[in-house]
Amino acid sequence: MVFSSFSFIFLFFPVFLALYWGIPRKFCMAFLAIGSLVFYAIGVREEPWQLGLLLGLTVFGTLGCLLFSRASLRKKPLLALWIAVIAGPLIYVKLMGLFTDNAPELPLGLSFYTFQLIALLIYAFKGGKSSFMSVVTCTLMFPKLISGPLTEPDTILSSIAYPNRSHARLDDGLERFILGLALKVVVADHLAGVPGQIRTWGAEAMSVPMAWLGILCYTLQLYFDFWGYSSMAVGLGLMLGIRLPENFDNPYCASSVAEFWRRWHITLGTWFRNYIYIPMGGSHQGTFRMVLSTLTVWLLTGLWHGGGWNYVAWGLMMFALIMGERVFYGNWLKRHPFWGHIYVPLLIGLSWIFFMTTSLGNAVGYFYRLTGGGGIVGSARDWQDALRGCWHFLAIGLALSTPLPKKLWQKISGTGLAWLLLFNLFWICIYFLATATSNPFLYFSF
Repeated sequence: MVFSSFSFIFLFFPVFLALYWGIPRKFCMAFLAIGSLVFYAIGVREEPWQLGLLLGLTVFGTLGCLLFSRASLRKKPLLALWIAVIAGPLIYVKLMGLFTDNAPELPLGLSFYTFQLIALLIYAFKGGKSSFMSVVTCTLMFPKLISGPLTEPDTILSSIAYPNRSHARLDDGLERFILGLALKVVVADHLAGVPGQIRTWGAEAMSVPMAWLGILCYTLQLYFDFWGYSSMAVGLGLMLGIRLPENFDNPYCASSVAEFWRRWHITLGTWFRNYIYIPMGGSHQGTFRMVLSTLTVWLLTGLWHGGGWNYVAWGLMMFALIMGERVFYGNWLKRHPFWGHIYVPLLIGLSWIFFMTTSLGNAVGYFYRLTGGGGIVGSARDWQDALRGCWHFLAIGLALSTPLPKKLWQKISGTGLAWLLLFNLFWICIYFLATATSNPFLYFSF
């Protein structure tokens, strides 16, 4: 069950929300945990072992948090053992993807709830206070269970324990949910056709303009797909009285790749900074340690996104760009932001080829096709036919990638005009869901 489904929008969430608002606040945490298990169980009903894996890791992680609540048991070898067990299934799936041809399918949400449990374990190891139910609920809560956003324990645990249910938050949450739904259903899903067509044909059968159009469409599709999910998750959290962190801040307006990653999937970057980069020494223990820490972060970030060599290559590309900015041309970009605003979308868009294709070989073939090499083109006018069907969604996507629409919306947010627009936007989304096949959220596979 996904947020952009009729069963969630018209059945699961309205029923859950009505019951959640009707019970005393002291029972909200337990009710949220139970409802989240129901939500996940529905999503994996054809593969119930995934529910067993989620429950097993959650119980084991929660016991670890209770164990480390005693100062005498805070031993680093014990923490390493607990983290190894928690991360074991995720590591297994990723390594199988690297070294075998028949890697197992990634269990739903495994990457996200594994990282959340590790954060909770380290929080408890450092002396953070939590209860059994708060750790369980923090791990399981359905708005962020499957694709985040990842949350820092010190802020989310108190929010879960004392949810601030108010009509103002309910209104704000509903607004964010509808806007996120529109980003997904109206923009991302309508840009998915061109990349999907390219995957069906293969890179060798498309023209050079079609290859570049495919990159543009996928660059915006990936952004609005995940930004849409994150906005819906934040909206759901607000309606439950829980504030979840923002995950995007106009990333394509960045003027450097380093800045881009401070604006894109913010909570994942925060996790890697807090639990990998800084503990390894970061930038405070010399150049060698800084390079090693950065390389480790980007290799792990690549593998986190997928168990394939194309994701490793993507991580190495990001590492090279980050180091290039840090050592060679970062100061030049700061002095010439105009060129940075061209450099970032171009390089990031090219990097998404490793995500768009299914293997490193296919990615190399796609890069080759961009320069006119390889294959026999089926039709030199293929890009014109594709553009005719998606140009208006491309225009919307490009406009929404800038800060201007957000600033304009903030001027009318909460007014009668805003709610009239939201009402119509909601039913436009429902129309699209009813008349077309909605694509699953892309980050479900990462």
